[in-house]
Amino acid sequence: MNNVVRKKTILCLLDCVPKSVDEIAGEIDESLETIADSLTILISESICEKVSTIEVSQYTVRKDIGSLRKLTKEFLSNVEEHKQDTEQFISSEYYHSGIDDRLVNSVLARFHLASVYRTDEERLGLRRLLLASPSALFHVLHADTQIFDEMWSSQNQLDTSDSTRQWFGQILVSQFQTPILDMLRADMNSPVFAKLHAVLGLRAVKISTHVSLATMHGNYAAAGGGGSFSLGRAMENLRAGQLVSNVDPMAIANDGLAFLHLEEFHIALEYFDKAINMLQDPMQKAKVWNNMGVTFLLIKQYQKAIQCFTAGIELDSKGEFAPLCENKRLAEEHLANATENHNFTQTTQIRYFQGHIVPLEETRFFEFKEVSGKNPVSSIENTADEYAVAFLNREGGRLFWGIRDSDRTTIGVTLDHQNRNEVRQQVSQKLGQIQPPISFKHWKLHFHAVHNANGQSIPNLWVIELVIFPPKEGQVFFTGSSELFVKTDGGKRKLIGQQITEHICSVVQSDTKTE
Repeated sequence: MNNVVRKKTILCLLDCVPKSVDEIAGEIDESLETIADSLTILISESICEKVSTIEVSQYTVRKDIGSLRKLTKEFLSNVEEHKQDTEQFISSEYYHSGIDDRLVNSVLARFHLASVYRTDEERLGLRRLLLASPSALFHVLHADTQIFDEMWSSQNQLDTSDSTRQWFGQILVSQFQTPILDMLRADMNSPVFAKLHAVLGLRAVKISTHVSLATMHGNYAAAGGGGSFSLGRAMENLRAGQLVSNVDPMAIANDGLAFLHLEEFHIALEYFDKAINMLQDPMQKAKVWNNMGVTFLLIKQYQKAIQCFTAGIELDSKGEFAPLCENKRLAEEHLANATENHNFTQTTQIRYFQGHIVPLEETRFFEFKEVSGKNPVSSIENTADEYAVAFLNREGGRLFWGIRDSDRTTIGVTLDHQNRNEVRQQVSQKLGQIQPPISFKHWKLHFHAVHNANGQSIPNLWVIELVIFPPKEGQVFFTGSSELFVKTDGGKRKLIGQQITEHICSVVQSDTKTE
């Protein structure tokens, strides 16, 4: 069957209205014979079905999860090349009605998360996320679930405490949510999906993610003064038609909070600053000062964080907003203990412009790698675990693929949707082989868009950032192939023979002195 005719036939039926062969042929300007042949094949593939009527046979697309799975593969596998078909698919009645409670339950069962997503709020949040992010929908329907199957099997085989089972659940949730939230953020900035978001009535700044403000450092008080942001709460803005006025100061502040959750820190600060200059109510102003202070906390600019919290405390004369004082105390503690390795996360504010030099130097906390050759995924995979181990054997750090190390110039790495998924999977697999094992909390993978001189993001061009958080003291890490690396100011160094013994002894001695 001609692939063009096949897609035209499917797209013609996505309005969920049964149609006859004559109607389909008239709409897509093909012969009756061609349409009949096309429908026969689509019925055999369980994509379409015949609707029995007295007068004439009619056809429609099957409304089941299996059919939706096949169609997402057909229309979302190569969105850049087939932009028009993709736009029509994600704007269809079929697409919107197919992402329902049944689909959410199926996805949660597939990833063994039904017992974790217990509340209606969390499940509704997931449904809205999948509706707004075609990439996330494609991922949950087609991604390899081997790691989830293995972890679920291991958990069921353990005779262990509820706390350990809860720990397993947290790992599963993190492994599940991290990539789909990253895809949501990317999709909100993709011109291919702009029509979908126009239909939904969404703005990128209104999409926040399941990021608790406590997760990065463990005990930060939430900016909103009420605990973590659940997935349901974070995604509540994915209701159709829920736009926010640009002249409402608190709406601007909420936009800043959304950007904060998306880790777009410099944009968040701009929104908070604008809201503060417009607000008149002291308590509202105090809360925005708190949000700005939390932003500076997360990028390790402790002095500025303290200034923000102090400004908020002065406005909160009755001490009604407790997080201000708590966060100020934490900022003061971090400032007192701050060292170079504590501050290596300040770089999250960087925007990457093609051909421009990044405001960083290669040190033992930063490493730049230009990716050349025809297989960028393989190049990234081949270096991920070695540098991760090297950073783990020092004080943590960041590896940037797509920046030329000789002159710190942003080159970027060309990766389409499928390539990015492959990078996520390969890096996760490589880091999963490190010994002793590290949890998903020890690292993060970010895809930063590369912009042109006009500030527009260049399609499929990225700087990939691997963040390795500082490990516990007294541990020595090896790659899956039992190699030991340590980070140096100019790169990494592989230890062999007696060098390994000496390094282990130095770590043990240092740990003993600390104790």
